[in-house]
Amino acid sequence: MSKLINELQRLYFLPEQQWYRSASGDTLCPAQEALTPEIVAGSLAGETSIALNLIGASGLVRAMVIRFSRAADWALVASLYQGLQDDLELPAPAISISGQAGYRLWLSLAEAVPAEQAALFLDGLREKYLADVQLSRFMMLPSGQRLLSLVPSQHEASGKWSAFIDPNMGAMFAEEPGLEMAPGMDRQADLLASLKSMTADEFRQAMAILGPLTKINEPLIEPAACWSSGAGRPELSDVSRGRQAQSLGSNYSDPKSFLLAVMNDLSASTEQRIEAARALLPYFGTGSGK
Repeated sequence: MSKLINELQRLYFLPEQQWYRSASGDTLCPAQEALTPEIVAGSLAGETSIALNLIGASGLVRAMVIRFSRAADWALVASLYQGLQDDLELPAPAISISGQAGYRLWLSLAEAVPAEQAALFLDGLREKYLADVQLSRFMMLPSGQRLLSLVPSQHEASGKWSAFIDPNMGAMFAEEPGLEMAPGMDRQADLLASLKSMTADEFRQAMAILGPLTKINEPLIEPAACWSSGAGRPELSDVSRGRQAQSLGSNYSDPKSFLLAVMNDLSASTEQRIEAARALLPYFGTGSGK
């Protein structure tokens, strides 16, 4: 397990990594102590849940993650995975399954960059590779949401495990994006050991290829003091559902079209869809036909 911890630290952890802990299973609160190998080992063993804060105390970012919310989105994941290497000449990112639904692409920076630069880079990727994809189907972190569950870990709602996977086997998880048992930690370490962080020069070159960028104005959801989940806490990145609904608006020029999109968006919460339907009532009358 120590080998896997070393690889996670090499690729993704900041020098003084900030993190959140779920000790009781129903709350998520900021930890006051340092993130030690022992704490990480406890998470990897399924004893507790850990969320990494991708933006450090000094406002720097080392890890960027593109989260796809649907298991059926493997074709999008594979296309972006290849485009990062072929078009932008970047090192291959890690790919993980979530333990519930969907995939994650993990990009590692050898040198941390300001969060604003990371957000610009992610917006460039979105514009180049995902411009035609509904925004509710993916999320780019830490642009908008900064917390992300450590991988591998056991998903509290589904009981299944997230894990890093071999990209050649990604399609196998389209129907079942989680493992029934904890993955082999040595194998997880081997998958990460083959990966490289993008250098400062590679990052600058990719930014130049993506062209002049203007960051989409999306509010950053700050971590609350504690999140309470009642019967069961969803995946940590799901706390930003509201941001997804806000982002949908960038694709529509009038309120009616936007509200229709939210009402028909199956990934939005029931409350959000009901509110959108209620707001649409003036457009459609009473529905009585009179």
